[in-house]
Amino acid sequence: MKLWDNVVFLFGIMICLALPNLALAKHRHHHRHTHHVSHTISSQAANIGTVYGAPALASQIHLAINNTDPSAAIGIQVRSMKTGDLLYAQNTQHVFTPASTMKMLTAEAALILLGPDYHFTTRVYTDAKSIDNGILNGNIWLVNSGDPSLTYYDMVDLMVALKSQQVFGIRGNIYIDNTAYDQNTIGPGWLWKDRQYYYAAPISASIINHNLVTFSILPAKKENQYALVLKNPRYFYSSIKNGVITRGRYARSCHISVTSSPDNTINLNGCLPRGRYSRTASVVINDVSDFDKSLLVHVFKNAGIQMDGTVEMRQAPPGLFLIATHESKPLHLLINDMLKHSDNVIAGSIFKKLGEIHSNSPGSWTNGQVAVTDILQQNAAVDTTNLRAVDGSGLSLQNRVTPEQLMQILQFAFHNDHTSYEFISALPIAGQDGSLKHRLKHIAGRVRAKTGTISESGVSSLAGYAISKDHEPIAFVIIVNGRKGNVWKYRELEDRIATALVRFTRRG
Repeated sequence: MKLWDNVVFLFGIMICLALPNLALAKHRHHHRHTHHVSHTISSQAANIGTVYGAPALASQIHLAINNTDPSAAIGIQVRSMKTGDLLYAQNTQHVFTPASTMKMLTAEAALILLGPDYHFTTRVYTDAKSIDNGILNGNIWLVNSGDPSLTYYDMVDLMVALKSQQVFGIRGNIYIDNTAYDQNTIGPGWLWKDRQYYYAAPISASIINHNLVTFSILPAKKENQYALVLKNPRYFYSSIKNGVITRGRYARSCHISVTSSPDNTINLNGCLPRGRYSRTASVVINDVSDFDKSLLVHVFKNAGIQMDGTVEMRQAPPGLFLIATHESKPLHLLINDMLKHSDNVIAGSIFKKLGEIHSNSPGSWTNGQVAVTDILQQNAAVDTTNLRAVDGSGLSLQNRVTPEQLMQILQFAFHNDHTSYEFISALPIAGQDGSLKHRLKHIAGRVRAKTGTISESGVSSLAGYAISKDHEPIAFVIIVNGRKGNVWKYRELEDRIATALVRFTRRG
């Protein structure tokens, strides 16, 4: 079996030239999928019949481009992973804003440097030399590593681990060490209006529940009473000020305002019509350190562990004793979540972790960019000229990449035995899961690709792999930098090209 067959065969979806049913296996990134629009786009793309030969493929792509937006900058590259043939190219050296396709660079760099089985580890240390009658005579340090999957329940589990060692009281202070990353938690170029939303949560060494809290607001049974705030047991809430009033069942112009103060107090205002329906809201944590302090006081108290001292931020000194740990799931599963669901928090934390390990200094946006660039240049033969990976997720408009650079990532990932399975299997599957679940259903399972959208800036992208009519694996990159309001047209272009690749055959 040849390399390009073997790579995908390992994914469990069996790609080999003899089998007829082949599929590749193993935003703004808060983009919403409108089922009606997606259905319309897929229906139009489905009209493409068999595409015989490279000239016919080029004609189909030209036709799709001509029916899009003449003012848009469009970059496309299509290449066979079987022969290496360049099947189509347009503006491949042009520099584009990539949106979430930037996450592919972060993913491949992380798989190369950290390895698929890397774990983020949260550790609890002490300087106490003994436990006397359940009292730990000394200080405790909680050392965070940037684990983007850490939850409130994981913090509770760490307290359970302490109690299992017969610790019922601490005669000392509790210190939180967040020095694995720098304190610049907002990515370069992130828009101010985005920072209140879950997709732009702060990236620090402490990330608990994605650095946000979620709750529901339920109307009261009677009019003019305060609505009910329903807390979710999976989250910790520092403070909520509720000013939402219940109005009549048919009240008009009722809306709810949800804001967060610098001290992480959640402020709710507005009105809610009386009825059965609740509203769900998520609020980003503004001050991570302040939130962590309150959370630790809470979990120690709930665990029945008495604290005599205070909770402060301080780096852990050497020579401490390890008393409890929590490990994240392995990196390849985090990358799967990151690419399938375009998770910016996971991407941002992995980006900073690469910077930390590559530079042997606190992870930052700056050394993360250096790390990704160096790793891909030195290990994946990517020409990094003019490449700017400023945040790891693609949320920032300051990110810059060429279609050729993304294609080099796709080529390396496909042919590299050490990362191919984890990389390709993490890409969304057309018509089946992730951000492609509601797209390309007429060719479901035959395309694996990363989406990217920044709607208000007219950015749309799609990059990944397709299986042709001859069962030939083809990599493709499509990036459009156009106008606000035209993203649906750009997705139509992407879907038509992806469909043409699946219908492509060299015979005829």
